[in-house]
Amino acid sequence: IFLVLVLTKETHGAHSRRRPVTRLNQGQPMYDREITTFSEDGRLKQVEYGMEAADRGDTVVSVLVNETFAIVATSPDKIHRLDAHIILVTSGLKGDGRFLANYLRKYCQQHRKIFGEAPTVREVADYASKVHHQLTKYPGCRPFGCSTTVLGVNEGLLKLYLCEPGGGLEECNFCVGGRQKVTILDKLKGLLNSFNGSKNGLCVQNVTAATLELLQNEERKENDKQIDLWVIRAGEEALQLKCLKSVDKDSIQNLVL
Repeated sequence: IFLVLVLTKETHGAHSRRRPVTRLNQGQPMYDREITTFSEDGRLKQVEYGMEAADRGDTVVSVLVNETFAIVATSPDKIHRLDAHIILVTSGLKGDGRFLANYLRKYCQQHRKIFGEAPTVREVADYASKVHHQLTKYPGCRPFGCSTTVLGVNEGLLKLYLCEPGGGLEECNFCVGGRQKVTILDKLKGLLNSFNGSKNGLCVQNVTAATLELLQNEERKENDKQIDLWVIRAGEEALQLKCLKSVDKDSIQNLVL
């Protein structure tokens, strides 16, 4: 008779997190486990999860007012320069946003190397939407948990494009990402219509004030009640950026734009 004694020791991974496991009822289909599987009502659950992650990020507002871009952000790491004339604004998971920014930056560099000229804003926005869409077509992938805004200038014309995690692409005059997205969008629609034809500086001030007011109504930390304002104008060959840090309610009316 042989006796075999086995000593076991429980080990845990470094900084491991125990997460609750949701088990479905027996016989219930699991449509959200694979990115390539549609649900019975024609929805891709993983894409919807990516859009939900984008809407849970820090709020960022991008507005095209006449000949000026205004970006209101609660977090400074949402703004990425892709090329001299193109800016990327992300909302959602910060790691996904940085990865996509680096990917698009390489695309701009390769375009200059191959064709001898800078890509247009539309070309970069199309490429960003294709990257988003590629991640929804192959098993084992997951969509980016961030929405992206591509803005820039071509031949003196300012353009603004919104890319969603599902690969959707839309040209617009303003867009909002992150928390309170719907509330701020509704506010901006009426505000921009009322200031149509006004001076750029006045429009930017009112957009900033309205955004800050809505953010302060949310339960936020005291040090988060300030925002960063980016004012971007078109130069001869590049965008001219001006960043105003820690803008609060009292300093908005005194902004020099």
